[in-house]
Amino acid sequence: MYLGLDGCRSGWLVATIDGEKRLSHSLIPSLNELPRVPVQLALIDIPLECADHIYRPCEISARAILGPKKSASVFLTPHRSAVYANDYAEANRLNKLHLGKGLSIQTWNICNKIKEAINFVAVHPSYPLFEAHPELCFHFLNQGQPLLSKKASPEGAADRLKIIAAHDKDYPNVIAETMRITKRKDLKLDDILDATILAIRASAEDLRATPAHKRVGDRAAILY
Repeated sequence: MYLGLDGCRSGWLVATIDGEKRLSHSLIPSLNELPRVPVQLALIDIPLECADHIYRPCEISARAILGPKKSASVFLTPHRSAVYANDYAEANRLNKLHLGKGLSIQTWNICNKIKEAINFVAVHPSYPLFEAHPELCFHFLNQGQPLLSKKASPEGAADRLKIIAAHDKDYPNVIAETMRITKRKDLKLDDILDATILAIRASAEDLRATPAHKRVGDRAAILY
């Protein structure tokens, strides 16, 4: 079983590919609700470590792979003190102090998810959960070209669904059914696309890591 996880408004969306290569989706409120059945690999779109005195090399490398027109889709993880700050103003100040740059409100809004993920791997170090990035995965499967369309737009969704369908023609139908049975206040289409592509890459034999000297299975790398 292979998993792809993406944060959403109601918690986490889990895309699962089983031994028969069937895709399914489920919503869980926290990572502690991850399946208790054996999992070969789980990829999650959230940092599993914080920045120290410099921004994380894996994120700098991921941005370089995507190129200048798409690099901003990879957020730079804040300094640990900023992630664990009490409020945005404090987080912004601490990030400037330690890394020389402020913190966007968008990044601050995912800090609770970052803390949850870091805590999960600390408590469950043997669970095969590793960081990945959906846009890197789409880039890899798009013959090394970034998808310049915005994933939340109809064009962007169509571009990504085409890549997913090339892997398995039934997967878009599964995605459509997940959209039908869930509410948009809990889950958006781009959440489903991101989790699905991570599950696809988790099940692949040609999984890559960045920076290039890192190996798959290193939590200081981003997989794609």
